Amino acid sequence: MKKSELPLYKTGWFYLLVLVVAAVGWLIHIGKLNQLNQWNRELLYQILPNRVTDSAIMRVKINSEGPSAFQSVKTLMARFPNASLALLIGPNNAMMQQLNRHISSQPTRRSILIATDNRASAWQFTNGDLSLGWFSQSINRVSAVPEIKWVTAADAIYAPVVRQNNGATSLLWRHDESLYPSFAGLAVSGNMLEKLQLKVGNYFELFANSHRWQAGFTGDVFVAGESLDSVDLQAAIATSAESAPQLLLIEDGYFQQTNEVVRALARLEQGNYLVQGWPVILSSWLLVIFGLALTWFLIRFSLTKQLAIMAAFITLLVLGQYVAFSQMQWLPILPVLAYVFPVWLVLTGYHFERLKFIALRNQQNEILSLAAPTFFETQQFEKIQPWLNNTSPDLNLVEKVFDIALRAEAQQNKSLAAKLFEWINQTGIKHEGSQQKWSEYHQVLGKEQLESTLVIEPGQTNPGSMTSPIQNIENFGRYRVEGVLGKGAMGIVFQGVDPKINRHVAIKTLQLSDAQDDQNFAETRERFFREAETAGNLSHANIVTIYDVGDEGDLGYIAMDLLTGAPLSNFLKPENLLPAPLVYQLMIQITDALDYAHKQHVVHRDIKPANMIYDDDIQRVTLTDFGIACVADQSKTRTGTIMGSPFYMSPEQVLGKRVDGRSDIFSLGVTFYQLLSGYLPFNGESIASVAYHITKSKHQSVRHWDSRLPASAVRITNKALQKDISKRYQTMFEFKHALISALKRDFKKAPII
Repeated sequence: MKKSELPLYKTGWFYLLVLVVAAVGWLIHIGKLNQLNQWNRELLYQILPNRVTDSAIMRVKINSEGPSAFQSVKTLMARFPNASLALLIGPNNAMMQQLNRHISSQPTRRSILIATDNRASAWQFTNGDLSLGWFSQSINRVSAVPEIKWVTAADAIYAPVVRQNNGATSLLWRHDESLYPSFAGLAVSGNMLEKLQLKVGNYFELFANSHRWQAGFTGDVFVAGESLDSVDLQAAIATSAESAPQLLLIEDGYFQQTNEVVRALARLEQGNYLVQGWPVILSSWLLVIFGLALTWFLIRFSLTKQLAIMAAFITLLVLGQYVAFSQMQWLPILPVLAYVFPVWLVLTGYHFERLKFIALRNQQNEILSLAAPTFFETQQFEKIQPWLNNTSPDLNLVEKVFDIALRAEAQQNKSLAAKLFEWINQTGIKHEGSQQKWSEYHQVLGKEQLESTLVIEPGQTNPGSMTSPIQNIENFGRYRVEGVLGKGAMGIVFQGVDPKINRHVAIKTLQLSDAQDDQNFAETRERFFREAETAGNLSHANIVTIYDVGDEGDLGYIAMDLLTGAPLSNFLKPENLLPAPLVYQLMIQITDALDYAHKQHVVHRDIKPANMIYDDDIQRVTLTDFGIACVADQSKTRTGTIMGSPFYMSPEQVLGKRVDGRSDIFSLGVTFYQLLSGYLPFNGESIASVAYHITKSKHQSVRHWDSRLPASAVRITNKALQKDISKRYQTMFEFKHALISALKRDFKKAPII
């Protein structure tokens, strides 16, 4: 039965939810929210003066492509001799050569800062090249410049303009395990370059004399508002001495980030900029997690309450951003909302579908409560059983089923009563009467019934193994009895000898004297003699040989080869398992034998370790006990008849459906699993619970019990144990080929057939 009401992970909403979260994460990663974040910062900057005034920075735009470029720079240097000079212009080798010669001929106390794409001077902070120690593990958070080229110049410092896709301006960049200032990081210090220092802690800070500039956790700053207006050469020359700049920025429009860099320098100059410390970054992720968790709980409320709670959450985000902004911290809230709102919409859709599902479930339970007594009274309860197994029951339905279970018990239908008591016990709904009843049935049924071969006819109330008392008998036809070997699926197995040729045989028997008392016994007798015909027509090295068939008094008998060795059921405990390569070898022999049998239209239907005799001397295994075998195209077995050993039954056997060779494949998969691990894939304390696990539950991986097993063991057992018959190996030949390939690949051994 279903344990929960339409769990999210079993619906298409779950995959849509995963897709939405992945899509939002990808959009954030590639920067699709950057413009929205910038608009958010612009809105915040409305709180503070938006226009930069009285700046000590002058921005001059020139044409750097013509021969007059150097002359323009030279003129500006002469006009403002005390200003620091920073060039934001594209590559111009001719101008740079002229500029270097000019600087060499007229030494100056100031250094010229030159912006580049990927060239840098080996400039270091005054506190030396940073050996970051423990902090080096976190240095990757700072942007790197690919394919950096180091440049040496006497009076010029080259620094890269670091490209960012999140709207930030980088003051630092990294190379290997060291940090260096970017163009903006050097330009902000103006004429204090030689005194620029870096402090490394929970965030980065640049120092020069008494000036300090925070660079946050990632070495970046965030700004908004207007940038400095640029002036042309003539307007710059006309500037009065009182308005002379401390930093002269000469640009030609080559760098796309020019406006952002200049705006950042102006904001840094005024101390009006934003950074991201690690508490803010951590808070962003915590807000995402909190928001996603909130959406899960939101769907439990009415739509009106959901809207009110979401409004409160947005208000909390806005207030948090404002508080962070007042502390010069940038807390982005749009990514939080980008995660929360789509997830909320998806979960709301799932919730409405779940409510419809619950309503339909309740209607189904009501219909089942009304119909179940009628089906029981007309002896057609098996038709409603699948519906019970596929619903999430309520207390009313449980009460109805309990009442039917009591009626079944009163009519001596113990099998149905046990199934219904177990069904109630598995619903998770507390019902004291059912728990007590199930406990009684649980103790009575026991494990013994699960390990023996069962033949359950439709309507049979007390399923059990078909055995008969030990008979005191000395001969079966010409065969002299020497002792008792054990019990088979249908009767006692004796050891005997043929005195004429001194051949020792195993004699399987069936008591015939009860035929008058059992209306189904005629079918059992027919099935017994059919084994002789079935197995007698099979000739294979790994199938037991049949010598004779007959009856002696009240007993029918089959004389067959007396095998030496031990049943594989002797090797099922974890401490005495056979080596894995040998198990593969034996399974290859069994698959070869069953492949042959299936081609003769014979399905065994009782594959288990106890029916396989292993002779260690010749490393051969022989398949025995065709006691419930059927001829596939001539089977007289009625639909609804259940045959086999419960632990090893296939789902179709458990359900009483017609079976073919693929049922043997499932049973052999169980045997293979148990021989490798010492554990059963499907266990339980009763026939009903074992049957439930076989048809409904997923088994543990065989490597759960022994991690040393090769991957092929998992792959082969998983495929053989598929509940969907169409997903298993379709033939024993296919099963055998998989085992042979695995044996050669994993153990470097050839099969012994």
